[in-house]
Order: sequence, then C-alpha cells, then structure tokens
Amino acid sequence: MTTVPLDMAVIGAGPAGSVCAYSALAMSTKIQVALVDGETFPRDKSCGDGVRCDAVSILRKLGLGTIFDGKPVIRQLEHTSPPGFKCPEISLTDGEVDPMDEIGYYIVERKIFDHHLYEAAITQGAKDYTGCRLTDAKFDESQKFWNLILQERSGARTAIRSRVLIGADGAGSRVRRIAGLSLNGQQHKAVGLRAYARTEDLAENIMRVDFTKSLIPGYGWVFPLGGGKVNIGVSLDARDYRSCGRSLVSYLDEYMGYLSGQDVAIQDLSGIKSHSLPLASMSPPLVPRRQLALIGDAAAMINPFTGEGIHYGIWAGHSLGTAIGKNVSQKKSVQAALEGYARSYAERFEETMKQYENLRKWLRFLRFLANPAEARS
Repeated sequence: MTTVPLDMAVIGAGPAGSVCAYSALAMSTKIQVALVDGETFPRDKSCGDGVRCDAVSILRKLGLGTIFDGKPVIRQLEHTSPPGFKCPEISLTDGEVDPMDEIGYYIVERKIFDHHLYEAAITQGAKDYTGCRLTDAKFDESQKFWNLILQERSGARTAIRSRVLIGADGAGSRVRRIAGLSLNGQQHKAVGLRAYARTEDLAENIMRVDFTKSLIPGYGWVFPLGGGKVNIGVSLDARDYRSCGRSLVSYLDEYMGYLSGQDVAIQDLSGIKSHSLPLASMSPPLVPRRQLALIGDAAAMINPFTGEGIHYGIWAGHSLGTAIGKNVSQKKSVQAALEGYARSYAERFEETMKQYENLRKWLRFLRFLANPAEARS
C-alpha cells in the first residue's frame, strides 16, 4: 500500500465536506487535501432540496454560486395545520442572516447541487478519493498524524497519513464512531421520505408545508423545481415511526390524499428515497479528539424543528476549511483552528438550536394532549 502524506482528509463529499475542502484550498496554495466518499458522483441524496439564501451567499462569495444562476428565489411559504391545532409561523430564516443577504430559498436537486460542489473542490485541487470508504483510522501520538485506510469497491486499499481528520460523512458517521462517540438515539432523530412528482395545481413561487395529525412534530412538504416538477416528502419523529408499524411510503400516500382534498393532484411519482435526520438536540462535541473535527450531519447539525441541515453544514464547512487553510499557510497550530471553529459555531447556532428543540417538544406535547389515548399507548 502507498502512504500519501496530507494536511487534511475530509471524509464525506456532500455540501459540508466539499465546501470544507474547497475553502481550505482557496485559503492556501500549500495545503494538501483529500476528499473521500464511499459513493461516486453524481449521486442522489434524499432531501427537500431547499438551499437557504444565507448558504447561497456563502457560496457566491466563494465563487460557487453559478448553480443558482437563472433560478428564481422563492420567498413565499404557505402552511396548514389540523383544526384547533395552531402551529407556529415558519420563518425563511432563523435570525442569523446577514442584513445584506436575500431572504428565501432556491430549490436545486441534490444530485445536481452536490455534484457541483464536489467538482469545484476537485478542480480547486482536492485529491479525489470518491468511491473509497474509510475502513480504519488511528492517531499516531508520536508523529501527530492520523493513519487512515481506504478501501475501493474492488477491494484495493490505500493508506493515507493526514494531520487533520474531518468527519463530514453523514448520519451514520464512521468518523464520529472512530472518535468514540455514539450516534444519535431515536429520541434525537427524525426520518424522512422524499420523492419527485408533477403537479399543475401549485404556484411555482411558493413552498408548501403541511402539519398533519400523523406527522406532527414533523410535516409534509411540496417544493417547486420549475416546469411543474416538485419535490414532495414527509418527515416524522423516529420514535413515532419505530412504534407505528407503518411504512414510510404509507405516510407519503396519506399525505398525497390530504393534498388531493386541498385540490392539489400529485402525479408521476418517482425517485422515492428515505433518509435519517440526526437532530441538533443531541449534538456531539465538534472537536472530540485531537486533530479531528465533525461537520454537517455527522455533527448533528440539523434544525430540530425544520429538519434543515444544508445551511448549517455549509457554514461549518466554510468556517472550518478557511481556518485550517489559514493556519497551515501561516504555519500555525491546526488544533487551534479546529477549536476556534467549534467556539464560533456554538456562539452562532447553539442557542438557536435549543429554541427550535423546545418548539419541537412543545408540538409533540400538543399532539399528545389532543389525543390522550395515543399518549397512554
């Protein structure tokens, strides 16, 4: 096996990981970065496909905003809730948006969006290890390097030595487990199901969210992709899903029946795909071990109420990548860069996430209050 010495190995080439790699390389011409992912790109990812404008602003400043050119920004959101069940108003921002940024969302299919960011990172100089999965990682205390083993689908293995290990590898993060941390339990997870479809009954400048009795504190959504194509899906609490004995598809069918009663006919369903959402109500330490950091879904950077994670992952990837690239360029401590990133993220988002978690708990309480029999069961 060949051992390749690097400054940073990013495990996971989704938005958080690709932006992290790109930001580090944009900050320093000296840094050596590996971008590792078990999948090859383009690949599909189950998601609502909404990219908030404050995340878009970060990407535009990095020169990565061309993916949004020619696409409309959606500033209207409509939602419904059961009779007598007053759900809170949903904002298109969580209050952390820069005053100069737009307010709203762009809807871009993740297969296209993620591939755009992955290609940008590779073009910027990241070493491409997609199609390879991380099988082992050990920290060499004497040399202060992570020794990583990657395995291709063919079975061939590659050894990498990296000063920094970044876990951006999603809900089932291997890096998080290597750091000795457990994954989110059922109390701190949601599950979702996404599909693509067509409808002629929704305006293309409106995002729709529906709180139905069986989904609360989750919801159903319909987001416009243009030309009559929509992203439609449902999300619900993982505990409810585990105990209900129903399939996720049955929830989607029920939601489409609800929409039909609202004079919205959904046709040509395709691309049905499920996903797990580790919520920020159980956030792990962002720097759990020396020269190791977590970002994105691996760090449970998912809003406990809205289920959104792209914005937080992009912010974290940009912040961490920039800090590491800067410190490598100036020959400063990479550990200091990691710890500075963790402090900045906590200062910016920790209180917001707590507020959204309290809101999620309140909605769940209201649901059981409305149905005492369900609460007893």
